[in-house]
Amino acid sequence: MLLDSQSGYQFSSAPRGYRLAGMAASAYSLVIIYASLQPFTDWRMLSAPFGSFLFDAWPRWITAEDIIFNFIAYVPLGFLLTLSLCARWSTRTAVMLSVIACTALSFVLEAAQQYLPARFASHVDLLVNSGGAILGTLIAPLFSPQHRLGHEVVQMRSRGIIEGPRGDAALVLAGLWLITQLYASPVALGNGDLREGMGLTALFGYTPGSYLLMEAGVVMLNVVALGLLLASAAREIGWGYWRALMLIFAGALALKAAAVLLILRAPNPWNWLTPGLGAGLAAALVLLLLLTRLPPRGRAAAALLALLAAVVLINIIPENPYRPAPSYLLSGRISHFLSFSSVLHALSDIWPFLAMSFLLFSLPRRNSANH
Repeated sequence: MLLDSQSGYQFSSAPRGYRLAGMAASAYSLVIIYASLQPFTDWRMLSAPFGSFLFDAWPRWITAEDIIFNFIAYVPLGFLLTLSLCARWSTRTAVMLSVIACTALSFVLEAAQQYLPARFASHVDLLVNSGGAILGTLIAPLFSPQHRLGHEVVQMRSRGIIEGPRGDAALVLAGLWLITQLYASPVALGNGDLREGMGLTALFGYTPGSYLLMEAGVVMLNVVALGLLLASAAREIGWGYWRALMLIFAGALALKAAAVLLILRAPNPWNWLTPGLGAGLAAALVLLLLLTRLPPRGRAAAALLALLAAVVLINIIPENPYRPAPSYLLSGRISHFLSFSSVLHALSDIWPFLAMSFLLFSLPRRNSANH
C-alpha cells in the first residue's frame, strides 16, 4: 500500500492499476469483435481454406486515410492489454504477449469476415491492426503504476474514486463514454440509438419544437446518468468531483467537434452546438446539483433510471432532415474507414447497456467506507 502524506489516504499498489487496465481491455475487445463481425447475418460457406485472404493481391482501393484509421483502432487495445499483462509478467514479456494476442485477434476476425458477404477480409488490415497494437504496447510501460507517471495517475484515481472493482468499472465506463463522442451520433452526447441496426422507424414526424425538446431531453438524461454513475463511486461529492466532471464534458465536447470535422467534414465543426444541447446541459447541471445529495445507492438507482429513459427517448426522437450526412457516404466510396467508424458506432450502441449492467449488478453496498 502507498500512503499520501497530505491527505492520509492509503493507495493500492500496482495491481489496482493493472486490474483497471484489464477491465478496459476486455470491454474494448468486445467492441472490436462486435464492430468487425456486424451485421452478423447471411453467413456463407466458402471453398477457400480458412485464412486464405493472407495470399490475396494487394487491394487497389486502400488509401492512406483507411490505413490511419484502422491503425488508430488497435492502439488502445495494445496499450490496455499490455498494462494488464504487466501484473504477472515482466514488461518485455507483457509487450510480446500483447502483440501476439492482438495480432491473433485481428487474424481471427479478418478470417471470419471471409464468411460474411457484407465484409471483406484483407491482409492489409491485419498488418495495419498489428502495427497499431505494437504502438500501443510500446507506450503502455510509461503508464505502468511502477513508473512515475503511472504512479501519479494511480494516486489521482485513488483520491477521487473508491477502491475495488466498482470504482474501476465506473472509470472504465467513463473512458468508454468519452470515446463514443467521436461517433457522429444523431444527437450530440447521446448513445444507444438502435434504430439503424434493428431496422426501426421513427414514431413521430419532425417539427422544430418537438425535436428541440426531445434533443434537450436526450442530452439531459445522458449527462445526468454519467454524472450520477461517477458520483455513485466517488469518495465524496466535493470540488474534486465537479472539477473532474467538468473536465470529462469539456473533453467530450472537444472530441465531438473533432468527429464533426474529421468524419462529417463540415465547414463549421461547431454546427452541432444547438439550442437543444445547451438546454439539456443546463437542465442536467441543475439535476446533478440535487441528485448528487442522494446516498451512493440512490445515485446509482437514479443513474439507472436516467439511462433507461435516455435509451427510450433517443430511439423515438424524429429524424432531423437538416442533419448533414457524412461526406464518405455522399461520395459513395466504400472505405476501410468504415471499419473504424463501425467500432465507434458499436460502442455508442452498447455503452448504455454496459452502464446499466454495471449499475444493476454492482449497486453500492451500505458501507460507510464508500460514502
